[in-house]
Amino acid sequence: MKHLLFLFSLSFLPFLGYSLDFKIGILRNVQVKKFAFKVSESTYSLKSSNKILKKEVSKKTEIVVAYSSGKLSLSVDGKFIGNFDTLKLSQIESDTGIFSVSGQIPSFKTRLYYDDLLIFPQKKSLTLVNVVDFEKYIIGVLESEVGEGKSKDFYKVHAIISRTYALKNQYKFIHEGFYLTDLVNCQVYKGNMYKDSNLIMAVQETENLILVDENMEYITASYFSNSGGQTNNVEDVWSKALPYLRSIHDPYSMGGTNYDWEKTISKSKWLQYLKKKYQYPINDVEARNAALNFKQKIRHKFLIDWVYQISLTEIRKDWKLKSTYFSIFDNGETLSFKGKGFGHGVGLSQEGAMRMIDLGYDFLEVLRFYYTDVHLIDMKMRQFYIID
Repeated sequence: MKHLLFLFSLSFLPFLGYSLDFKIGILRNVQVKKFAFKVSESTYSLKSSNKILKKEVSKKTEIVVAYSSGKLSLSVDGKFIGNFDTLKLSQIESDTGIFSVSGQIPSFKTRLYYDDLLIFPQKKSLTLVNVVDFEKYIIGVLESEVGEGKSKDFYKVHAIISRTYALKNQYKFIHEGFYLTDLVNCQVYKGNMYKDSNLIMAVQETENLILVDENMEYITASYFSNSGGQTNNVEDVWSKALPYLRSIHDPYSMGGTNYDWEKTISKSKWLQYLKKKYQYPINDVEARNAALNFKQKIRHKFLIDWVYQISLTEIRKDWKLKSTYFSIFDNGETLSFKGKGFGHGVGLSQEGAMRMIDLGYDFLEVLRFYYTDVHLIDMKMRQFYIID
């Protein structure tokens, strides 16, 4: 039986003085050699270690930082200041700071970010770290991952799972000097993009809410585009079975934008792939026929059956398919791979969640549907529920 347990009433929470900043490695897909920093809102200070280099950095100030022989070369308003190991730009007035970063070497589009910026040299380029209030980070993730114009309840769903994902993986890149990247290997984060009132209110109204399992551990809050009508068991895609990531029938994803797909593949290339990678007996008539006419009425883990140990997840990766939920039809010289869904299929279907909300379900019912036997709690209270 599914349940989503709300462990307390938020209106009776004691004040805990809880504040959380996250360190996000930004522009990680670019080897930044030189960039310009400008204040968009508020006033900043510029420091190197504990030394104040400029007490007030205003909207009129232009700061340029470049990589130079393992150091940071700093110029302010066209004047060279010196070379440093680290630099930090911190907002003076709390909760109001927004700054921009513009690429010079290489050139890249200007981006806006909340709060503070930490810079240090690493691997012959500049590492930029956005030190940002956690809830503002979640706003940025939703802007990047979901986009504008969605319903408030869908944003609430995504705020909770994005917040949970971030906390679950918060030290993934600590060895590089930050917690998470801004790329798809964590959650896409492009900073302060635009102001969608529904999105911002959804994050505010779900502030600090996360999903945990029966042991009060953060769940693996995985999500994807469309399930094709059935989600995946987590162990059929990744390695470890988890009680809250079970395969379910998902009627809400049916008919969505990414519900079905088709790809044509050369029959000879397909058979040679199976022979070379898996030593599959393509000259055996029965085995050959099975490989050319594979059907999935419900999701499978392996192509054909478990005997050959041909992972559908590997096939999806090797052939760049939208999902592992496909059937194969023999057209003679070519094969039609007709599939359902888009993504790994584990956890929450974004298109399914949006459809549920359109039908009148609220964000709690959506979470209850896609995640089995999880608890919704305030992250500030998590330690109170952990049993030593």
